[in-house]
Amino acid sequence: MWLTQGVVDTVKYELKIKDRIFDQDGVEIFDSGYFGKILVQDDFALYCEHDSNMRHEIAAHTAMCTHAEPKRVLVVDGGDGALAAELLKHKDVSIDVIERDKDIVDAANAFGLYADALKESRVTLNIGETPKMLADMKEATYDIVIFNRFDEIYLDDAVVMADVNRILTEKGLVVMDASSQIFDMSGHKEVLSALDSQFKIVMPFRYTSMVRTGGEQWFAMGSKFYHPTADINLQRADLTDGYTWYNSDVHIAQFALPTATFSLLKEYIRR
Repeated sequence: MWLTQGVVDTVKYELKIKDRIFDQDGVEIFDSGYFGKILVQDDFALYCEHDSNMRHEIAAHTAMCTHAEPKRVLVVDGGDGALAAELLKHKDVSIDVIERDKDIVDAANAFGLYADALKESRVTLNIGETPKMLADMKEATYDIVIFNRFDEIYLDDAVVMADVNRILTEKGLVVMDASSQIFDMSGHKEVLSALDSQFKIVMPFRYTSMVRTGGEQWFAMGSKFYHPTADINLQRADLTDGYTWYNSDVHIAQFALPTATFSLLKEYIRR
């Protein structure tokens, strides 16, 4: 059996799988053997067991090691528990998780790696409509906001982006998915443009995926104050226990852009 993934008409990417072990309202988990378990939502592979560290360590610790004193973090669409598990590696940080799809929370138990993170005392999970929950949050509540599975339902809503700015503290920052520079440059620019409207510093940074077409995927950071390469906390980046992929060298290197790519994006990047 094969799991087919495609980004554009000229590309098709297939993953060999052995069995489907979870299937609930568009959320599926496949056992692939080679890639381990694969989490799929609406026919789109989010990550697999063997590339989870590549994605979630980069998202969580790049944010945590850019901010000087992160105390409270919000994860949007974090019901699988993977980002919460990474953030828990940092002491004295409380984590709020909101999730729009209860099926993702149920899938976390079947996936078996991160469900326990959602039960930790420092983690609070709420399920509901994301825009409404963001609108109801108090001003300057969070030092860091991380969007997981960020998509067009938020990008098209200027109110959501303004709420993200509002709930961040005066030196807060946000991280979100930013698609692929190779296969979806227009979508990548759209994310950067959305951040440009709200943040002083806007920079894309990459991670590697084993289950998304092309392997090269991107996040983007919007920051009110801290610069992700100039202000990196080296002690937190290199001395925190539990990293398998992230370190200070990777942190800085992932922001590098080829000359031609920077030329295409320079009107969107603020550094």
